[in-house]
Amino acid sequence: MSTARLADVVAALAGLSDDGLVTLLRDRPDLPVPPPAHLTALAARAVSRPSVERALAGLDRHTLDVAESVCALAALGPVTPQAVAKALGTPKRQVTDAWATLTRLLLVVDGLPVAALLETLGPYPARLGPPLAALTGTHEPVTTAERLAQVMADAPPAAQRVLDALVAGPPVGVTSGEPGTRWLLDHGVLQRLGASQVVLPLETGLAARGGRTHLTTQPVPPAVAAPTRPAAVVAAESTRAAEEAVRLVGLVVREWSLEPVPALRSGGLGVRELRRLAAELDLAPERAATVVELAAAAGLVVPDDDGERTVFVPAAAAADWSEDELADRWAVLATAWTGSTRMPWLVGTRDDRGTLRAALGPGLERGWVARLRRRVLAALAELPAGTAPGAADVHALLRWRAPRATPPEASVAAVLAEAELLGLTGAGALSTAGRAVAAGEEPADVAAALAADLPEPVGEILLQGDLTAVVPGRPTRELAELLGHVADVESRGAALTVRFTAESVRRALDEGLAADALLADLASASRTPLPQALEYLVRDSARRHGRLRVGGAGSYLRTPDEATTRALLTDPQLATLGLRELAPTVLVSPASPGELLETLRRSGAAPVLEGPAGAVSLGSRAGARRSVRAATLVRRAGEVQVQGPDDAALTALVGRMRQGQTRAEQRDDLPATDPVHTVAALREAASAGSQVRVEVIGASGRPERRRVRPLSVEGGRVRMLDLDREAELVVAVHRINAVGAIDG
Repeated sequence: MSTARLADVVAALAGLSDDGLVTLLRDRPDLPVPPPAHLTALAARAVSRPSVERALAGLDRHTLDVAESVCALAALGPVTPQAVAKALGTPKRQVTDAWATLTRLLLVVDGLPVAALLETLGPYPARLGPPLAALTGTHEPVTTAERLAQVMADAPPAAQRVLDALVAGPPVGVTSGEPGTRWLLDHGVLQRLGASQVVLPLETGLAARGGRTHLTTQPVPPAVAAPTRPAAVVAAESTRAAEEAVRLVGLVVREWSLEPVPALRSGGLGVRELRRLAAELDLAPERAATVVELAAAAGLVVPDDDGERTVFVPAAAAADWSEDELADRWAVLATAWTGSTRMPWLVGTRDDRGTLRAALGPGLERGWVARLRRRVLAALAELPAGTAPGAADVHALLRWRAPRATPPEASVAAVLAEAELLGLTGAGALSTAGRAVAAGEEPADVAAALAADLPEPVGEILLQGDLTAVVPGRPTRELAELLGHVADVESRGAALTVRFTAESVRRALDEGLAADALLADLASASRTPLPQALEYLVRDSARRHGRLRVGGAGSYLRTPDEATTRALLTDPQLATLGLRELAPTVLVSPASPGELLETLRRSGAAPVLEGPAGAVSLGSRAGARRSVRAATLVRRAGEVQVQGPDDAALTALVGRMRQGQTRAEQRDDLPATDPVHTVAALREAASAGSQVRVEVIGASGRPERRRVRPLSVEGGRVRMLDLDREAELVVAVHRINAVGAIDG
């Protein structure tokens, strides 16, 4: 089978411009890591099977068909784009574009595939057999369509059935004494591949397919038959969802700022805490998990470890985020979502060990999820505006664009559901802001795209006598904050309906709003007069508010009399305790009991520890001591982002590789010392049956030079014939320090 030699790949690299080499390194990001020493090492890495598999993972169905056609036709000699276009039956322009991609990625060199491309696509590319030159037969082979038609004109039905099966592929069958198989062997249609196998040769297979390498091809993406939504509907639905997503994340930040949520020992949010949060958000637990994961991806909530337990709290960035405009806040969420590698839709399922996956916990990371989100958005962006495809349609598009890296349809459906929740889509169609996100625009441009679709906010409400109010549109930020303090939402949609209750008014009073100021703000925002029932509700709630007071203290101190209390309050040694008098013989302090106990002892007093029931607790002092919080460890929720080399770094690397190549060629000595280069050199020598010199690290740790002919390279071991010792040996590849050519 004809493939490009390593020397041909090196020559192709040397012929590229610096910009061309930078483009190659950017399109195949695994090649520059770690930096190759010279172009030969780069070529060896580029033709290695792992690197070729990575490159193929990003190619579409048509380009893969072209690659298979090249591999199949290369058995007969170098291939041209014209020959591939004829073999595929597709327009030359489409083949030329795919050919340029394969050439740019260094998968096809001088009309021949690299060896790893052939290995990756399998032993029978395009489901065609090996060429006749690689087979031995006893009958004259059939190599043309005309000759095949003449031979098969008299063939029995059984022979025709066998031929049809082998033409569809795979081209190999088992000789079981079946009359049809024997007939095809006797007439040169099939050839023997071994004692018990037969094969349809490449030339005969092409003749049976009418000169085509593929029975069916799909040079363009599949058509999507999906409904089309009006632009106004898409804008309205997407902006409503975007506003709701921002509101829900804001509620999570607010709730956790008032009361941090404890984390599980194994990490993540417990089922009980998730259900409690879902009730607060009025969502199903599954959607609540998506909201908290979204907040964590944006860096708005983080785990906080105070030495005793881990809790989830708002991050420092949450305060600034809460002050931004709606569009800016949404842009932060959308950008974070596209880069997140977590799968919220797995929350509540169990892993292979039976462990329940928790929101914000481990086990939800997948490296391909961020790429999947970007691929789904890109697929939606390429459809006509307003197209609302289903998960099956998007999955079919992704399967055509990258057949070797197709995600499960369930994951595609989950990503589409997240996009709908976030407002990237509206009524199933990609929104204007969603297109900005899909295009990778800056957050400011994404925010501007959403702001252009948002309806103008209204700052007025309609107060009604039944203690409800209606906002005829999207409320302004100030009005939304006011209503969020003093009212409960009854319904959302084109208009917002809220209800005033004793509980909601008390909530506003708890946050420091005075009754008169509250009524004045409501009156100024209302188009209608202030209802008397609402005024009575607010003033009655204010009259009863604060009659009972609750406070917190780290410890308390009981004294025998009022004189002792006064002495303790004025003692300068106890100033750091923050003592406060609750009664003539009772003091409280924000310090822990252990700290209070030790400070009093250092001042010369002789206190004792009192138990929960009021009895004196005598015993180990260690039990009374509490460690004082000294620092807070804040960990950012999310994954480490690895920044690849930029164009400047790649350009510098190209210069170093060219210099390294020049130095090696001037010495006329370019041994393969890089492991990837070593394997490539050994494989090429084994394929060509040529001799090489190797430097093997022996059992004593000393290098031994040998002149060998490699026979095979498999499973990390090379089998070779030592030409000087006339003995066969098997050596692990990692023990081979260098491989060099033998002159002559």
